Amino acid sequence: MNATADSLTLARSPSDPDWVGDDGWYQPHDYWLNLCGLYGQYQHAMLLLNGMQGKQLLDCGCGKGHTSVMLAKRGALVSAFDISEPDLAIAARLAQSNGVEVRLSTLVFEELNYPDASFDLSFGACVLHHVDIPRAMQELQRVLKPGGRAVFVENSARNPLLMWARKRIVGRLGIPRYGDDHEHPLRPADFETMRQHFDGTVQVHHPEFVFFRLVDFYVLHQRVPPLTWLLRAADALCQRLPWVREFGYFLVVQFDRRSTGAAHA
Repeated sequence: MNATADSLTLARSPSDPDWVGDDGWYQPHDYWLNLCGLYGQYQHAMLLLNGMQGKQLLDCGCGKGHTSVMLAKRGALVSAFDISEPDLAIAARLAQSNGVEVRLSTLVFEELNYPDASFDLSFGACVLHHVDIPRAMQELQRVLKPGGRAVFVENSARNPLLMWARKRIVGRLGIPRYGDDHEHPLRPADFETMRQHFDGTVQVHHPEFVFFRLVDFYVLHQRVPPLTWLLRAADALCQRLPWVREFGYFLVVQFDRRSTGAAHA
């Protein structure tokens, strides 16, 4: 599936709901991207993917494609896949509306059909906690070129209070539940599994602490601006404490495939 620019359909303004910024801004998702601190996670991921201009890049589990457009606007040659054909139809529309090309495919992470060593870089947002990690790691390693890098924005099970609230409160008392029973935030054991099944290095980054603002996301819905400010300030303070920041709900995982001939540790 291809999406190409059409001068008659380009969305040229953030007021257009199909417009996507090179920071990932996308109006239909802005509420949760903003309150969940994902713009900050995206920014860190883009720094780790520095030098993507003209590089072959795979967007894994692209969903409705706003991240694919973000990456294409930064100069990457983007291929993207997802399991949802309705979402991919939206992704094709977004690419066309924003005047970029994204090669879209309906695939599952564990069974990719790209040739070996197809991509210099890879990206994903909130996808690894949905997949069979050993099989996904094998496929990620296979499609990355030697020395290639992949960066994923993911959620974390590191905070026991968040996990208790996710299990006992979310979905009750009028608090909405997102996701499904087949997913789980990434646990410390999941990162060990990644290291066992990916031939290269796996690093975890904590660029922005997300914890208190989740109250605003799930309960307050930005209805009390002073509390919105206070909750964000509390998160910002926690980010400054190295021993606290790893307990935030989101993190960034960096994979670097070994270069050809590198010795296996």
